Amino acid sequence: MTSPSRRTVLGGAASLIALSAGCLSDDSGTGSSGNGNGNGDGNGNGDDEDAPNETAETADDESMELPDGLAGYDTHAYQSPEQSTSPDAELVQEPEPAESWLAERSDTPESLSEFVDETDFETSVLVPIQAGAPDPCHELALESIDIETSADDEGGNDTLVLETAVEETAAEDEACVARETTVGRLVRATFESEPLTNLSVNITDRNGDEQGIGVGSDSSSASAGDDTASDGSETESGGS
Repeated sequence: MTSPSRRTVLGGAASLIALSAGCLSDDSGTGSSGNGNGNGDGNGNGDDEDAPNETAETADDESMELPDGLAGYDTHAYQSPEQSTSPDAELVQEPEPAESWLAERSDTPESLSEFVDETDFETSVLVPIQAGAPDPCHELALESIDIETSADDEGGNDTLVLETAVEETAAEDEACVARETTVGRLVRATFESEPLTNLSVNITDRNGDEQGIGVGSDSSSASAGDDTASDGSETESGGS
């Protein structure tokens, strides 16, 4: 019996390694289509065990019609391996809270840090939104952005309204390793004048259930089911 050559052995080992990857696809090298709002490819499937704990994606979003008062917006998708117990959102209005938000994250991608650093809080706010997902082949997609006008003429109580949803990014011919993941999207809203200080976020979670979150001008964060954050939250409203 002829012994296999060294090249044959190495080739067989390489094939075995390729088949052992977490997500398998018939179309190699293809990414997810994102959320359809100009966000580009998704975060990938996150099945490389040597990958950083945080993954991220950034994009300029121009596909949705802008409401009056909003000059533009950008989003940055991210993931982390920590399990999310409940959807939540924050309204970040100043550089210091933004830096604190970054500091709380492990292995923050450079692109995410740059996205925060590039924010002009004179005209913009940051809104980190996140929820749980059953595996890394999901993302939190921004479905719409709007401004709800207040009854008074001055518009001091206008509200930034965001609609988001947890969506699967894997193609039909892909399989993804089941691993609880937190998926998030950092939204930067830039206003034509002074930034709004009221926020309303609706999150459709992994089960299709809708979770409403409201953040008022005297609070900075809230979890699903809360109308406002706890009274202990502190932030300065408006732009600096």
